[in-house]
Amino acid sequence: MEKFAQIGMLLEIYGGLLTHRQRDVMDLYYNYDLSLSEVAEHFHISRQGVHDLIKRSEQILLNADRSVGALELRGRILKGLREIEGDLDEILNRSKEDLTQDFDKLKDELRDIKEKITKLSNL
Repeated sequence: MEKFAQIGMLLEIYGGLLTHRQRDVMDLYYNYDLSLSEVAEHFHISRQGVHDLIKRSEQILLNADRSVGALELRGRILKGLREIEGDLDEILNRSKEDLTQDFDKLKDELRDIKEKITKLSNL
């Protein structure tokens, strides 16, 4: 994942862990794509000061995600949703006749299981 996108997502998830100033600097740099010089001018601090603040803030966000793992979880959820979407597309592409046959097979299997359970409970 591209660093800007990753930090942008981490900022959205864990931004509350940063100070107001850290959040604002990170937002301007990562979400509004301002240069270090532009951010420095906006806050009336040095370019090096902005750089240091961004590096410290990045570490806070990365450490938080290492502990919590929300970014990985987000990725797994998105992967699962894509798989579900694929399954739904597959179901939509199947004919009604095929679906009816599968449904009838499942009903027969359920009936067989119920009969076996009934026989076992009669013993």
